[in-house]
Amino acid sequence: MFKYFVVFCLVMNMSSNAFAGASTKLVDFMLSGSGVVEILGKYGIKGNDAKLVESYMASSLKALSSKGTNISKQEFLDVLSKLPVTGEDANIRKGLQMLLDTPAENIKKSDVVNVINNIIYLANRHGNSVIITCAECVNENLAKNGFKFTVENIKNSSSLKVLNEVLPKNPAELNTFISSRMKRLGMGDYSKVTPDMVAPSEEKSLALFLGLAETGSADQKALIASIKKLSTRNGKTNILDPKNPQKFWKVVADDMSPQDMSGWTKTLNEVAARADKDNVSSEEAFYRTLKEKAQGNDYMMKQYETLKAKRCFFK
Repeated sequence: MFKYFVVFCLVMNMSSNAFAGASTKLVDFMLSGSGVVEILGKYGIKGNDAKLVESYMASSLKALSSKGTNISKQEFLDVLSKLPVTGEDANIRKGLQMLLDTPAENIKKSDVVNVINNIIYLANRHGNSVIITCAECVNENLAKNGFKFTVENIKNSSSLKVLNEVLPKNPAELNTFISSRMKRLGMGDYSKVTPDMVAPSEEKSLALFLGLAETGSADQKALIASIKKLSTRNGKTNILDPKNPQKFWKVVADDMSPQDMSGWTKTLNEVAARADKDNVSSEEAFYRTLKEKAQGNDYMMKQYETLKAKRCFFK
């Protein structure tokens, strides 16, 4: 039921030193799928993991393209230079531009990882249709190698419509969208939310959740209603309550089937009921509910133990 443990196995043979050359720079590897795979392979990141990173990069680069298609080196550099970045995003952009200009012979593993992390991050913040999730909760191998994010391949028509037609692309406008929608939907006060509760990289997922609350499918609205119920205490709803933190709103960014959404909805309704009955936090109620469901099933018990150890929805 929990898609965060599914990794699609893809295999790709890579050519050796395809991008070798005196004038080659790190940016040249990043703009080609085979280049990404080659440079990752140099540092022992191969096979399925390299293929996944290649797909994340392809989605991110298309998101930054003005036409939503493959992007040329010059267009990428131009787009990057014109992003309306401020604050930390501006620092990330500056560091990225410097790393992209690194000559091939001077490239280090940390450079490759940082460039990929930052391209994915900026695509999420300023691009089209890119939703990112925490690598630690999705792929341990990538997380161990320093990768922070994975990219969700959204196919759901309702989600795509919200991402492409409803959500602002500018981070400042997205913040305003979140604030106004939370107030309109009675889900809390975003002006009181700090970055440690919702990181900049999570804002688009939160905005998608709020957009789907009004325009999503029946299954999506039912799931969102269960999350709202879980976030309600003494008749007051706050989906970002620092005293009862949870990030189940991020599950709507997972491209689930109606059956998976139904499973989540049923489970979270049970969690909400248990939280009220046992007078415990959402986190404790969630783990109690999962443990009860997993009893007698070794596979489900391992999933429960993994989720509890990683605290994917509570950090």
